[in-house]
Order: sequence, then C-alpha cells, then structure tokens
Amino acid sequence: MFLAYKELKYSKTKFALIIVVIVFISYLVFFLTSLAYGLASSYTNAIEKWNANAVILTLDSNDNMMMSYMTEADYNSVETTGSKAKLGLFPAVVSNPAETVEDTRVEVYFFGIENDSFIKPSEHKDIALTGNQVIVDEELKKDGYKKGDILEAKGINGTSQYEIVEFSSKTTYQTAPVVYMSLEAWQEYRYGSFNTPNLFSGVIARGEVDAISNNLLSYTIQDYIATLPGYTAQVLTFSVMIVFLIIISAFVLGIFIYVLTIQKISMFGVMKAQGISNGYIGGSVIVQTFLLTAFGLVLGLVLTALTGIFLGSVIPFAVNVMFYVIITAAFFLFALFGGLFSVSAVLKIDPLKAIGG
Repeated sequence: MFLAYKELKYSKTKFALIIVVIVFISYLVFFLTSLAYGLASSYTNAIEKWNANAVILTLDSNDNMMMSYMTEADYNSVETTGSKAKLGLFPAVVSNPAETVEDTRVEVYFFGIENDSFIKPSEHKDIALTGNQVIVDEELKKDGYKKGDILEAKGINGTSQYEIVEFSSKTTYQTAPVVYMSLEAWQEYRYGSFNTPNLFSGVIARGEVDAISNNLLSYTIQDYIATLPGYTAQVLTFSVMIVFLIIISAFVLGIFIYVLTIQKISMFGVMKAQGISNGYIGGSVIVQTFLLTAFGLVLGLVLTALTGIFLGSVIPFAVNVMFYVIITAAFFLFALFGGLFSVSAVLKIDPLKAIGG
C-alpha cells in the first residue's frame, strides 16, 4: 500500500492521464446504460405501475391491444385469484385550444379506466374521473400544460375536449405520455357518442389467471411488453452494444495496467535485488490498480449523475443501481486481471537482467 501510494504521488501526471482515460471510458459506459434503460423504461413505465401479473386480449388481435375488442361477457369469463380491471387503449394527438395548435400538439395514449380500477395512478386514487376529466402524465408539463388546462383531440365525434385535473409521474407507454380518463369517455372517443358500444381493449389481472374463454389469450406482463413494437429490437441492440463496450473497455483497461507494470521492470528488478519479496511487489501492483480504477469509476459516476441532473428532462435518462454495480464489478474484474497478469510477469523478473547486469 505504501509503495503504491508513494508512486502515485511521485508520478502525478502519468497516473492522472490514466485516470482520465478510465473516467471517460466509464462515463461512456454508464451514460449509455442509463440512456438505454431510460428509453426502455419510457416504453413500459405505465405497465410497471399496474403491479399486475397478466394481460388478457382477444385471440384475433394478434398481440395488438388496440386491435382487441372485448365485451362484458369476455370480462366475466376471466377468473383470477386476485383482482382484474378493464382497460381501453387508443392513441391520440392532443393540443391546447387556448394556444397555437402547432406548438402544443403532443402524441399520447388514452387509457380508459374504471374509477375503482388499480390501473389508476396510486397517488390519485381519491380522484373520481367524471365526464371529460383526465389525469395526464407529467411529461405534458414540458409542453406548457398545467392543471385546469383543456386538451383537445379529434376523433369520430369531431373535436373532443378534456380537462386536466391532475398530473401523474412516470406513466408513459411506448415513450408517449398517458392520459387517464373514465372508460365511458374513452368509449365515446373511440367509437363515437351515438349508440356507443360497451367495448374495451383488454383485461389486466393481478394474481393467477385460472380460466378464460376460448377467444381470449393471456400474456404475462413480460411477454406482453415483448410484443410492443420495437421494444425487443431496441433492448437487444442496446444490450449487445453495452456488453461489448464493457468487455472492450475493460480489456483496454487491463492492457493499460499491464503495460504500466512492464515499464517498471528495471525498478522491480532493483527492489528484488534489495531483498524485497515478490508478495510485497505484487501487492503494490494490485493496490495501485485498485486505486486507479476506483478513482476513475467514481469520477465517471459523478459525471453521469451530473449529466442526468442537467439533461434528464431532455433525454430518456434513468438510473438502475443494479446495472451500475454490474458494470463497476466488470471494470474491477478486468483491471485486476490485468494487474494479476502483470504480477505474474514481475515474479519472473531476473534482477540481474532487469538492471542490465
């Protein structure tokens, strides 16, 4: 420990450059991981907040909830050990009639729900959605919307207007904000106000699904998420890219440590000639590797956190501690492997050859 610290203190510039390289490499990996996780989360935030176990759609919908048309009889056929809830799903483009339409247009998903449904955001369970009242995702605040504003959407009925009564947090679906409304208001928007059919898109179930009718199909939450357009391809692309980036970056880091150690063969030769043990020299290499990697990773994490603070409202940035722990462990593992490989080279040093004898 003493030898490793003294050398770091003596050769500040050289080690500072190595730390800078580690900082930028780790920052790139942490940032891309947060970006990928944030983008994937924006697809599924609303789904995750259901805390459900299954999604039931019609067999003819071909995994597409918007093409699923369920009846009351279908709902009654679903038997579960927990609770179940109706959900109407349909995309829309909303704007603020009090402002310039072009400046306030936002693509959203309308969620039609019953007032006692567990699908309603938990922070607003006490709000009863009546008439054209809606709860909207806080993403709409970025477009200038506030509580009490009116959302305007064109549908079968022509133009429909909805009043924002509250905002929910992290309720996006396929990257678009979710607008929660009563199931009756959703049915009027989806099918029109004349002879509105009592149809909805799917049933969300908590607990085990014991029975459903033959024209329905049950999905686990993860299976349903995998059917979302573009989700699987996006996750696989980012995952493969990040995994290879971690492996390549950590491998480069291990090479840095190895080259750094080999450059000091003559110094280690002198130390061995003075009787200093292999264990002490090898230990100093490992400690030095650990300190360099730790400094670099900590600074990389700090930069990532600052990026999230300043750009989190602009880009889909999200933190996953488990991913950070895995990445950190991978960096330390490869760096220490490079250090151990260096130690094996140190143990083979002939002191006379190393000092030019």
